[in-house]
Amino acid sequence: MRNNYLTAKSAYILFILGITTFSIVNAQSKPKYGVMTYNKAINISEKQGMLIQKMAKDYLYMVENSDDDKASRDLMTSKIIFEKQNEILSKNSSNKATKSKIKKVGNLWVAFKKHIESTPNFDDAKKILNLNTDLLKETESVVRSIVIESKNANKTIKGLANDDSYNEKDLELKKIITVSGRQRMLAQRLALYYLANHPTLKDKNSEQMLKNIYNEIDGMNTPLLLSDFDNAEIDEKIANALTIWELITQNKLGKQGYKHKEIYDISNKLTRAYNEITTLYEHTKL
Repeated sequence: MRNNYLTAKSAYILFILGITTFSIVNAQSKPKYGVMTYNKAINISEKQGMLIQKMAKDYLYMVENSDDDKASRDLMTSKIIFEKQNEILSKNSSNKATKSKIKKVGNLWVAFKKHIESTPNFDDAKKILNLNTDLLKETESVVRSIVIESKNANKTIKGLANDDSYNEKDLELKKIITVSGRQRMLAQRLALYYLANHPTLKDKNSEQMLKNIYNEIDGMNTPLLLSDFDNAEIDEKIANALTIWELITQNKLGKQGYKHKEIYDISNKLTRAYNEITTLYEHTKL
């Protein structure tokens, strides 16, 4: 009888140890970017590029629509969020390369911020157009650095280092988060360069830039539709984004066929739609 009791007790102890070991490994299998997941960090860092485009768009819009209080509030809100998120990204990274890239974004932001805080005028609008792409490129450099940081973090976790299947899926998930997040940014960039085709602002590259942005958004909808991470909820959100996207035609863009308020509102709706998709991808469990 006592032997049976000891056997049962031993089995129970082994069971508890097994659960504990599994819990430890499972916790270790989720490397973090400071206090947040790497998926969250990628989403936030990708959103920084969108905010840059949105602030530039808001500013250009207000050059001729200075009485639009909502646009003014949007610009101020985006500025506050951008600064706070850059601070959060920096504080939560322990990677020297990533921190260096975030610092570079902060340095470029100083000049950009000075112009967007001015009373809207064509001279500062031109300077914003000249600065926005360089700042965008640096925010994208931060995204890439965080993705690499995440990949390296997986290699240090026991049980994941040699799990090629998990690591491949994890990398693919981060790629689709980046794609969806980029669509969010491009929706704002499209409206920005639509407004940049104003006779006072346009240059020899303005029209081609607008075409390139349109074609990129149109082409990058396909990877979202074909993603292995799609489910019923994500499919519904993608359908919503595509419905909004259908309101925009390249022909009408080229002919400046949209009123400023119209393209301003459509770009915000499209950005929100892609943001919902990106958030769902961010929370996808592997």
